[in-house]
Amino acid sequence: MELNEQLRKYRKQESLTQKQLAQKLNVSDKTVSSWETGRTYPDISLLINLGSILNISLDEFLKGDSETVEKIDKDLKLTKVYKHWLVAILLVLILIGGGYLFLSNYKYQNEMVDRFNPLIPTQIGYAALPTEKTAVAGDYVTVSNEKHRKTRGLGVPFKHMVVTDDAWGNSSFLTFEGGLPPENKPYAMVEHRGTYVSRINFVSWDAIPSSIRNNMYKDYSDYRGMYEDWSKDMKTFKGPKGQMDLKKPFMMRTGKY
Repeated sequence: MELNEQLRKYRKQESLTQKQLAQKLNVSDKTVSSWETGRTYPDISLLINLGSILNISLDEFLKGDSETVEKIDKDLKLTKVYKHWLVAILLVLILIGGGYLFLSNYKYQNEMVDRFNPLIPTQIGYAALPTEKTAVAGDYVTVSNEKHRKTRGLGVPFKHMVVTDDAWGNSSFLTFEGGLPPENKPYAMVEHRGTYVSRINFVSWDAIPSSIRNNMYKDYSDYRGMYEDWSKDMKTFKGPKGQMDLKKPFMMRTGKY
C-alpha cells in the first residue's frame, strides 16, 4: 500500500479529519490533502510526527511504498549536500567579510599588507632628497658592505622621506631604497601603494607637476628632522582614537600659492 493510502487509512482509524490532522502537525489542511492524493509527500520530520499521532511505526507507515522511500532517501542526501554547500558559502562569506574589515582597518601599517591590499590605490608622489653635496651627517645611514664592514651611505635607504602625492598636499612618510641621486636630479618620483614603495626614479624640480610643487619645499633642508619632530609631538598628543599614526597620510602645506 502506498504512503498516501496508508495516511488516509490510519487518519480515518484515528477518527481525524484532514483539518484536525493538519492542526496537530501545524500545516494547512490543503497540505494534508495533497499528501493523501499523492501529489506531494511529507518530509522525514513530519513522517515521524505522523507516526506518533496515528500510533503507527515509521517502518509500518512506509511498508510497500518503495518509490516514496527512494524519494525521501534522495531528498535526505540532497539536504545533506545543500547543508555542506551552505556551510562552505557561509565560510567563504565570513572570510571575505573578515578580509575586507582587516584590509580596511589595517591600511598604512605594514608594507607587505599594503602591497597586496586592493583597497589602497597605487599613487605617484614626489619627494625632495639629500644629495652628497647637501647632505649632513644625520642623512647618512650605517650599512654593512660585502666584506661585512660597516660603512655610512646615502639613500640605502632614504628613511622617512616626505612624499607628496597630489595638488591637495596629501603626503606620507615613506622609506625606500634609491642610492645616490644625481646633483641635477635631487628629487624622487615615487610609485607606492600605502607604505609599500614599488619603484622610484630621480627627477629634476621642473619635472614635478607644478600643482604638486606648490605643496613641496624645493630645498630638502626644510624637511630635515620633520619626522623626528612630529614623532615627539605625536607622543604627547592623544586624539579621539588615541595616539596618531605617522604611517598614515597627512596634509602638507607650504603656503606657496
